Amino acid sequence: MQAGVTTFIVFAVVVVAFGVGSLVMNRLLGAKRRRSYLQATTYECGEEAEGEAQIDFPTQHYTFAIVFVAVDVIGFVLALWALTFRSVNSAEFPVFVAVAFTALAVAGIYYALSGEKRWVV
Repeated sequence: MQAGVTTFIVFAVVVVAFGVGSLVMNRLLGAKRRRSYLQATTYECGEEAEGEAQIDFPTQHYTFAIVFVAVDVIGFVLALWALTFRSVNSAEFPVFVAVAFTALAVAGIYYALSGEKRWVV
């Protein structure tokens, strides 16, 4: 066998032995299991849970966060694109692709923001 395969097998055996050994030692040396009615209840910072957990939460914050991430990704992709094609003599095709990519991304962002009013509950 190659050294990489042997190293992987040894690492896998160590990982499995550590996982199984941890579970076995926890059973042997751990505290005894205690059952309580509190284990079946929801923990709410020490307070008794009351009311419904489902509330109307404004989703427009998530929309703007997703758009912000999309704009960052567009900038990152265009920066990498510019670094890749900076030495190309014929720059028409890379510029066309960059403009098309930006137009498609802006159209998607516009669609997301125009439909944002429908997402609010």
